[in-house]
Amino acid sequence: MLEIKGIRFNVEITQKRIKNIYMKVEDNNIIVSAPKYMQIYEIYNFIETKRDWIYKVYNYYQYKKKNTLKYSGGDSFYVFGEKYNLIYNPGEKNVSIVDRNIYLSHKDFDDGIKYLYTYFEKMILDKAYGYLNKYLYILKDYGYNNMPVLNVKFLKGKWGVCFTRNNKINISYYILHYPSECLEYIIIHELTHFIIPNHSKRFYEIIEHNMPNYKQANDKLKL
Repeated sequence: MLEIKGIRFNVEITQKRIKNIYMKVEDNNIIVSAPKYMQIYEIYNFIETKRDWIYKVYNYYQYKKKNTLKYSGGDSFYVFGEKYNLIYNPGEKNVSIVDRNIYLSHKDFDDGIKYLYTYFEKMILDKAYGYLNKYLYILKDYGYNNMPVLNVKFLKGKWGVCFTRNNKINISYYILHYPSECLEYIIIHELTHFIIPNHSKRFYEIIEHNMPNYKQANDKLKL
């Protein structure tokens, strides 16, 4: 147990056949992987030198958890930035929306949430294709004349990904929770990858030329 500025952290230490010591912070847990040859007091001395870093990382993720619109449980479910009350009842799968209430019925809650995302798939695709048609000139200006196919997937750690060889763009279901301009930015971002495969200065210049306020949308997605 370690206390930093009134916050108590559990310390988990694992010693392995590695050369360097590694540490990460997950909620109130400090997780350390250390070489087998290190003594326990040496490991704790290392942790002590990282107090300010631990506190900074902890506060960042607490802020991120508090401000993100991505669904992580509870009765609030955001649809393109608008807050809805999520009301779940066990039963045959069904979704209905009345005013700002989403009524979800499913035998299993976790499976029901996945079903709820698929319910909104058409809405996501309709908006996404609208932006795709709006910004298709980006590709045409560089001699690319094929219109990419859009799919919605449960992506981990990514809001979108493009497959230039297959002429496809996959969009994360979780973009559903954020304002529409975030989806707009993702479409522009992935379209630009058909031209430039990396995240170079030129890549972001093209994005900014087509969406001057893209940084605002990008900042929201970092939460």
